[in-house]
Amino acid sequence: MPLDLPQYKGDTVPGRRPRTNKRTLVALAVGGIFFLLFLNARISSPATVNDASGPHDLEEMPTFEVPVVDETPVQEVPTEEDPDLFPALDTEDPSDAEQTISEEDLFPTMPEEDEDPKSGDNAVSPHSDHHSTLPHPLDESDDEIILNDSNHYSYLVLIASTADQMARRSLIREKYFGLSDNLLPCMQYNTDMLYKFWIHGGALPPKTDERRRYEAEKMEWDDLEEMPKGVKFEQASILEWAETTLAERGITYDYLIVQDINTFMQLSNIKQELDNGVISESTNSPVAISTDMPTNLVWGNFAGQESDKFAFVVGSAAVKLAVEKQAEIMLFDLNVPHILTNMYGYYASIANEVENAVDATMEPEAAAEEQERVIPVFIREDGPEDTHRFIRWENNVESVHAEDSVVTHVYQDAEFVDLARWTYLKPSPVCYPRKSAFKGGQPPLDPLDDDQDSLDASDAEFPGANTTSVSGSFGPSIALMTSSFIYADNCMEPSATLSSINKRKYALRHGHSFVARSAEFAQQRGRKTVWGKIDAIEKVLPKYDWIFWADMDAVIFNQERSLFELLDELRARYPGGEEEFDKNVDLIVSQPPRDPMLNAGVFFMRNSPWSMQFLREVQNTESWYNKGSAYEQGAMAEVIKDPRHAPHVFLLYPDVHTFNTFPKFYQPGDFIVHYAPDKCPSPFVLKGLEYAQRIENGEVIDKLD
Repeated sequence: MPLDLPQYKGDTVPGRRPRTNKRTLVALAVGGIFFLLFLNARISSPATVNDASGPHDLEEMPTFEVPVVDETPVQEVPTEEDPDLFPALDTEDPSDAEQTISEEDLFPTMPEEDEDPKSGDNAVSPHSDHHSTLPHPLDESDDEIILNDSNHYSYLVLIASTADQMARRSLIREKYFGLSDNLLPCMQYNTDMLYKFWIHGGALPPKTDERRRYEAEKMEWDDLEEMPKGVKFEQASILEWAETTLAERGITYDYLIVQDINTFMQLSNIKQELDNGVISESTNSPVAISTDMPTNLVWGNFAGQESDKFAFVVGSAAVKLAVEKQAEIMLFDLNVPHILTNMYGYYASIANEVENAVDATMEPEAAAEEQERVIPVFIREDGPEDTHRFIRWENNVESVHAEDSVVTHVYQDAEFVDLARWTYLKPSPVCYPRKSAFKGGQPPLDPLDDDQDSLDASDAEFPGANTTSVSGSFGPSIALMTSSFIYADNCMEPSATLSSINKRKYALRHGHSFVARSAEFAQQRGRKTVWGKIDAIEKVLPKYDWIFWADMDAVIFNQERSLFELLDELRARYPGGEEEFDKNVDLIVSQPPRDPMLNAGVFFMRNSPWSMQFLREVQNTESWYNKGSAYEQGAMAEVIKDPRHAPHVFLLYPDVHTFNTFPKFYQPGDFIVHYAPDKCPSPFVLKGLEYAQRIENGEVIDKLD
């Protein structure tokens, strides 16, 4: 060590090793632990997650409590740069993708104190002072299910449409009501909402592909109300129909919600506002609905423009007033065809006079009640001082804000889909359909190899015992299936829908589902169209305990006996006994006398592993793809000949009266008459439907012509 450097001398006793103070070590250790905990807390703090403003000193970092997620939805004003809240628009259906709540949604970052809330990514659109960007709602727990078994609905939704708007109607069913297919159909509207498409503008030209698809839609959905020729889409026409046609059916409602087919409506929001009794609560001009006369209300645009009729909400009491005083109201302005617009002007002109007359003859409290009864509340959306929540489409979703309940003039289906996604539109259920019978567990679907040894009649290759037993009206779920596909020869166009109505009415009467399908027939490539029957059954069967297939040219004559009762009867008739029936039988089909094979126009099939395997084998019988005239029926007959399948098939032979009766064999009381002539069956089906109606009216038909 250099001599010019000072030497360090410790404060120690000479000759003794220095001892560290224990208290000092403990204090340092504890301090270090607290320091580490402090750093860990700062690192995991929400304020530092994805902080776009750069690093900060620890002393400058704001602290706040982590929000507690409860039943109240936590809503953060999103930014347009947030990919979780504002995904890029594309042509894919957003409903197919899962929506997840990101960490940023639950732990929002706090803006700096000097940050302008109207600048940058969080800017409020200059479209209107009261608008704000759309919040992403958290998933809410399902409300308690209350079945509505009456004909009264809180909300009647009517969508005015021309017949050709099939694609948009499909989107509205899905986005508004959650109805993406009819596999588990709405047989009854058992919620607080009923909807119908109000078809105006006349019928589509006959013998066209468009007309055939339209008839299929009618058969599958049963939600089209066709107006007579010459009835135009006007507010007065809608109100008159609701007050007459619906009233004759015994259907009543509280609020009528109407839109045209090219309008997008935040239906769930409108329903919620009416439920809460406050309209436009989130704006600067909320309107409280009268608790004494809540349905004496008219809500819409009243500027006298064509768009006045594109969307409006009217309570049932106001509807009655409008219809009763229609002639007087329409005289207010002969240049305006909209009854509600004229009603707005009419009552604005006489309101003071009516109020003064009532005040002069009644006590104050009674006078106030009478005024609410005779003068509707008008909620206007298009006036200079109004909220303007019924807007016209501006060709981009960014111009639509949370408060905008209605967007008119939306002509492109892709734009309608984007609006549903942008507004996080929540479907409003119109029914609680039967739950699927599928219990999980995948049945074997692959056909047996050609070189595989045939097994005995046991269920070794068809695991899973049959567990569906019949017990009268509380029996298994049964779907009555039929085709809704009209062939290009247009043979069945005059009778197809009427035949479907005959079957739907029967299913409704006895608590069965009715499922008509056309898509599976339309998708056939390389084989006869009729093979769509097998595709359709494969699609529907897993959702029910049994399906009962009836061809389009089969007519139900006996509406009294249910399919439950018919299965009970067949169970009792089975040669092996009821226990063996429950254990083995999966297909019940008939074969008329002198016919070379079974008839696949009408039959029962049980949801079982055997049935799914059987259908797969039928599908793979390629020799029958285009082999007439039996096609899929020939394939079924061939596959059934395999000894493995014998225990699972209850073949009714010779049988012409149980459920598949040809006209020449008809006897009073027969269930179904199957018209299957060599030529077009439509004229015979129409005649059969006439017979069936006469029988339902109490007439006895001994013989068919």
